[in-house]
Amino acid sequence: MILNTYEEFVERVNHLGFMAFSSMLPGFPSLDRETRPGQWHTGDPQTDPWCWKDRAAKERKLAFGCLLGGHKGFISQELYPYFYVACHPQEDIEERWFEGRVSLVEWQVWQLLCQGGEPDTGEIRRAMGVTKKQGAGKVDSALKELQRCFYITVSGNRRKVSRWGEPYGWAINTYLRVSDWAPESWLRGADRISREEAVEHILDIGVSIGESVNRNELARVLKLGL
Repeated sequence: MILNTYEEFVERVNHLGFMAFSSMLPGFPSLDRETRPGQWHTGDPQTDPWCWKDRAAKERKLAFGCLLGGHKGFISQELYPYFYVACHPQEDIEERWFEGRVSLVEWQVWQLLCQGGEPDTGEIRRAMGVTKKQGAGKVDSALKELQRCFYITVSGNRRKVSRWGEPYGWAINTYLRVSDWAPESWLRGADRISREEAVEHILDIGVSIGESVNRNELARVLKLGL
């Protein structure tokens, strides 16, 4: 299947339940496998898959981010509560921090997101006192882990703005806490799902939509070990 438009893409992910952004596991559906190379980086939000990922998150059509075991991917509204239950720790992040199960950088990034606003990657790096060449790796790893655990999520993107108010460069991701991004309907019923049920449901779907995908390998990639 080749996806030609944004609407086809959203419909496809809603049909599958979840999809990787790029190759995550042989035989598993991914956006790069279901689009043509010539479609990418044209800047057209209707036909450019690079634009689709952030547009879907901004419009709350799909969840996007490092949500598939730390791999970038998309999740439909229907499957979102299952991923949330399967991946989001039961304990509050404050409790996990005091127990030493959250790194200092993760905690600092989380505190930054708790201050409100919708910071982008560059703003987070500057607030943390790091640059792309020095220290950014730890911040980027913290962002990935907070997404994997469904504390935060990609909320869209924006371009840098010059001193003259003109946008420039590539657009970069913006972030919100899941509690600020996810519409109430996206988490409805999550409190009635056990983690075991959520994991099994995700793996059932993942195996069914993939091509000869091994269940145990999928669980490993998604970090869904029980």
